[in-house]
Amino acid sequence: GARRALSGAGKRDYYEVLGVPRTASKQEIKKAYLGLAKKYHPDTSSSPDKEKFVEAGEAYEVLGNDEKRAMYDRFGHGSESMGGGAADGDPFEAFREAFGGRRGARSAEAEFEDLFADFFGRPRGPRRGADVQLSLRLSFMEAARGVAAKTVEWYELLPNGRRGQKQTLQADIPPGVDTGMQMRMPGHGAVGDRGAPKGDLYLHIQVDDDAYFSRDDADVHVAVDVSVAQAALGATVDVLTIDGLVDLKIPPGTQPGAQLRLRGRGLPTPSSRGRGNQIVHVNVRIPDALSQRQLQLLRELDDADDHEIANSADKAARDAADRLSHYFDDPNTDKRYGNN
Repeated sequence: GARRALSGAGKRDYYEVLGVPRTASKQEIKKAYLGLAKKYHPDTSSSPDKEKFVEAGEAYEVLGNDEKRAMYDRFGHGSESMGGGAADGDPFEAFREAFGGRRGARSAEAEFEDLFADFFGRPRGPRRGADVQLSLRLSFMEAARGVAAKTVEWYELLPNGRRGQKQTLQADIPPGVDTGMQMRMPGHGAVGDRGAPKGDLYLHIQVDDDAYFSRDDADVHVAVDVSVAQAALGATVDVLTIDGLVDLKIPPGTQPGAQLRLRGRGLPTPSSRGRGNQIVHVNVRIPDALSQRQLQLLRELDDADDHEIANSADKAARDAADRLSHYFDDPNTDKRYGNN
């Protein structure tokens, strides 16, 4: 059916503003707008016209957007009341979008300035080199204790995008760095234009796992195996820390899975002077096979035991059985998982 145009209170038809037919392609609309922008831009034109510049920008903001254009084709300027018109605000926004869209605040501004200079013939100063991103792998101990001069190698990036000479840097790695952290090396990035500084080099830290140590932020975790006798009677065992071997006292009666803390034996924190702790997880090892002498001693221990632990376990089981008896006594209860 015919297009139902709503009144635009004196506004000119957007197609007329840009000087394109209603069948114009998106590229034709953009080209027409850029021509008008150059002709009327307040800062560059020999005969600037701010009102016409803003009018062209408003027209392009609608016709350069597929959804808004469809609304405008159907309802005319009345589409603005339905959310399909040009947004109020910065009259230069359409100009920025026509020159490459929004790709992040910094890159969009840089691209806009470059394209603006190219489009209007403005002189552009030498550009700083781009930043370079490198991944730096460290062993656990390198990350824990730091490295005074870690060799980093990469190839120089030239302004034309080509690879330049091999570069070498001795990086000072502080103790306690972790995966996900980054270090900035000013002036070691890509080469800039003649007379412009280099960009920066960013080292992204990746710390390898270790067979003995694991970490949780600034805390270090290790596991130590002890015998049943050592857990029951107490003992002193060797434990490795990032500073070397230390003696760890196992208190008498230590239970399987107990965690013993070595304060201040963890990792340094790069942003402060403190250190984390080392957490020792105690594993009580039960022998797979026992000698006759060991069996005899364990039987003697069992005979001498007052069976307090066993009696306590029996009582807990009986109390739970009484509390849940309706599950076991009710004939309607599903007994598929019971012992027959």
